[in-house]
Amino acid sequence: MNQRSFWLIGLMMILAACSTPATPPPAPPVEATAAPTTAVKPAAPAATPTAAAKPAAPGATPSPASKVTLVCPPVTASPTTTQVAARVNGQPVSLDLYNRQAAQAQAAMIQNGGLDPNSAQGKEAIKSLKQQVLEQMIDDVVIAQQADREGIKATDAQVNQRLAEMVVDAGSADKLNEYLTKNQLTLADLCYQIRSQILGDAMLNRVTGALPANVPQVRARHILMASAQQAQAVREQIRQGKDFADLAKQYSVDEATKVNGGDLGWFPKGVMDPQFETIAFQMRPGEVSNVVQTQFGYHIIKLEEKQDARALPPELIQNARQQAFLAWLQAVRETLKIERLITP
Repeated sequence: MNQRSFWLIGLMMILAACSTPATPPPAPPVEATAAPTTAVKPAAPAATPTAAAKPAAPGATPSPASKVTLVCPPVTASPTTTQVAARVNGQPVSLDLYNRQAAQAQAAMIQNGGLDPNSAQGKEAIKSLKQQVLEQMIDDVVIAQQADREGIKATDAQVNQRLAEMVVDAGSADKLNEYLTKNQLTLADLCYQIRSQILGDAMLNRVTGALPANVPQVRARHILMASAQQAQAVREQIRQGKDFADLAKQYSVDEATKVNGGDLGWFPKGVMDPQFETIAFQMRPGEVSNVVQTQFGYHIIKLEEKQDARALPPELIQNARQQAFLAWLQAVRETLKIERLITP
């Protein structure tokens, strides 16, 4: 899923390591959107790094002979003796690979998040992270199986092109390889992640390619109050002819929008709190609602404009694609036999 957040984190760590060093609440009552569960994970640590060049001594100028060209090894079947963390329709998820993926994700969480692994909160976070890693690896297999059914492949040329792009971003093959060596990562692990990313991207495009870019949208203002009594009092002032935007600036507790007279801008269905959204899409331009209660408080809504087909901004298109892909993935999962053989 682009989405594959662990992969992006891992890639950022790689590029950062290889390069030279150098929250207010949301305005509208927006529903939180879960990140896709198929986020690609950072490449996993391994006992023996593959195709990794030895780091040059400090201050040394590498000779042409020390340069390496990174090429992904061919995919091979897992030995029948491989220990298994899970199975998807009989296809195994390697326990060894899971352990390495989980260890890498845990190290990244501790390093970047300042997590204390010995605290109760830290232990719970690590347990949840390991469970997520397992589910992500299961999703990798699910997506690969579905891609195979659709005739979608991650060719060696595609994989090596992605690897070459990473080398360019890192500065050189030597620098990327040094990072792999330092972090006990194998080239095969990195290439596995690249293949998963390519298949994930392809299936995302296949599943969501028909989603519309133009959808019904409304533009509304709101005044948010902490109590129903306060909201009713403000609503009465609107009935008496007071300007909505002026009242929003004076009374709304939504600090992000009150300065703009409560203007929330344009939004489609599926973005706002369901209660808020239902009322807004039923209104006519110029109409002011009665008091509407949501999880955020008590709202008075004024509908400014409505369009039956308005272009979505890129971030909302991406959000819609992720939601559609997650729904597809969950539906596919329910048709498969998934066995989890470990408890993270």
